[in-house]
Amino acid sequence: MADILTCELKTLTPLWTGGADGTSDRLHATGIIGSLRWWYEGLLRGMGAHVCNATADNPDERCLFEQKEGESREEALARICPACQLFGCTGWRRRFCLDVTGLEPHDLFFAASKGVYVAAGNWLWRMFGGEELGGRKEGRGAAVRFDFGVQALWGEKVTLSIIPLDDHAEDTLARMAFLLDFVVRWGAIGAKPQHGFGQIEIIEGPNYAQIEKGHQLLISDAKLDQNGAESGYFTIASFFSHIYQLHSPNHYFDQLRMIGSPPRGFPYRGHYVPVAFDIRYKSRSRDFRTGEGEDFGLRPWFRKRWGKEVAHQLFGRSDARQDDDRSAGRIYTSHPFRLRPDGPWMLKIWGHVPAGLRSERSERIPVQTVENQVTAFVKEMFPGSQLQQRFNPEEVIHS
Repeated sequence: MADILTCELKTLTPLWTGGADGTSDRLHATGIIGSLRWWYEGLLRGMGAHVCNATADNPDERCLFEQKEGESREEALARICPACQLFGCTGWRRRFCLDVTGLEPHDLFFAASKGVYVAAGNWLWRMFGGEELGGRKEGRGAAVRFDFGVQALWGEKVTLSIIPLDDHAEDTLARMAFLLDFVVRWGAIGAKPQHGFGQIEIIEGPNYAQIEKGHQLLISDAKLDQNGAESGYFTIASFFSHIYQLHSPNHYFDQLRMIGSPPRGFPYRGHYVPVAFDIRYKSRSRDFRTGEGEDFGLRPWFRKRWGKEVAHQLFGRSDARQDDDRSAGRIYTSHPFRLRPDGPWMLKIWGHVPAGLRSERSERIPVQTVENQVTAFVKEMFPGSQLQQRFNPEEVIHS
């Protein structure tokens, strides 16, 4: 087996890796590594393993590698969680280095339905820095126009390399092969996936044998630390992912308005249409003056059925008055994308459902019920669309 795992990729939707300055016009490898660790922790928890809270303020909740006198390295490693053994913690370095080439800055833009264009534009423009990061807003009312001062990343020929840093190279590469394959198939790479970023296609990468070896290694790792997965954190035991083929979405695309401007010369409709916000929040809005119409989007769809608290838990809450009441979303939506310029439009929706989720009537809402409602929503928004692929947790949790 080679000493380096090299994958040839292409972006299906832009990539966001973030940075301290709030921009993403260059690669921040830590943004990809942090994303991959989040997925790795969820995989291990779904298999029953204990995983520390690596970002906790309380040091007692984080792993610390200490090799005591007379103790072997393997004995000391056994005391830190399997996620930290691969991704590192205080006293223990990450087992690999990540290198990515072929990504270039890509002008940020979104699209929204005409009826919600102003509200969606203002929200996204502020969210991505507004004037503080060089953005501009001109005009008023329905004539307002937005430009973003930040960029995302795009690449149709991207090389991602994993370089092992210890003497367990084959096992490290196998674990990473399985992780990359899983994330690309069922989730997204990088930050801000709720805004449609991070859909990637692997053109050439690890083979099946290497991926399956990594799968079995994770199962073995989890069995060695069966102290019980922590509640409240992401776990694939309560995860779902659906990939839909959209039927005739052009009637929807044709009425959109651009928030920002597509990169010059970029035939974006051969690649993706940036409407994740429109789909996830709302593409139609009730007229607050007359009361006519209704809000339509994934979030209002769930709120109408099960109440605002369920909507907060699944889609996050950023409008809370106190920091303690704010929360991140758990359901994510890709932009509609194409694997090839003349191919069908695809849409991925995925997420994880918190244990004990209940409606305002105290009805328990399991993962399968959430999945059914997601499919019902997609078929309402894009009539005739079909569910093409569905994640089955049993195929991952068990060997």
